[in-house]
Amino acid sequence: GLGFLEFVTDADILAMADPNDANGDGISGVPNWITIPSYITPQPNAISQNGKFICRFGKKAAAYNLLHQTVNAYNQDMGITSFYSPFDVYSGLEIDPEIPTQTLHDVVFYLKTLKAPIPRNQEDAEVINGKQIFINLGCESCHKQTLTTGFSPIEPLSNKVFHPYTDLLLHDMGSEMDDGYTEGNARTYEWRTPPLWGLGLSPNSQGGAYFLMHDGRATSIESAISMHGGEGKNSKINYQNLSQTDKDALIKFLKSL
Repeated sequence: GLGFLEFVTDADILAMADPNDANGDGISGVPNWITIPSYITPQPNAISQNGKFICRFGKKAAAYNLLHQTVNAYNQDMGITSFYSPFDVYSGLEIDPEIPTQTLHDVVFYLKTLKAPIPRNQEDAEVINGKQIFINLGCESCHKQTLTTGFSPIEPLSNKVFHPYTDLLLHDMGSEMDDGYTEGNARTYEWRTPPLWGLGLSPNSQGGAYFLMHDGRATSIESAISMHGGEGKNSKINYQNLSQTDKDALIKFLKSL
């Protein structure tokens, strides 16, 4: 589903932003404006501000597109240099590319065209109830259920409605989530809303366990909810005030995504 996220238009992302909380709901998501590297070509419908562009990938939305994210991942996560990022992370010296440029683009195309997670058990009455509870709690203020792509040169990704449960914006998550780290314009306590699609499948690739939030400290969906502060505090309190039956329905819905 990453290709869908790449082709959400800047205009749609800005339309979801509310930096001054004009509607008074306690949610004031903002985009992360970044000076993008020269090898990145902005989308035809890109919106810039003082030479910076809206980014959307990564824990703090600091990567503009999947090429930007992939180049950074090869270099910063694995220490592999490329034509686009030729500096060795250990020595700081410029060295010959360690991965062919075509391989990078092949990986990016693969990521763009991976199928989005398919929700399960959507006709189950408890899942249906859990979804309504999710909306009633205010969770959808940040975890937007439905987004739409703009034009994509890859036809199956072009002008499509999809359901990732994110707004791709930065939000204040409170002091407990402030780890002193920043990227671009993001404050140390701001994090991009993570998409929730595939949440119920994530233990399948993590040894049967959950490792949620930006640092993996939450080992259950319930504990991840309990760590929401800042703009997420009201939804957390609303969750804590639910009956156990409604809590179970909400968790079952989230695991169905």
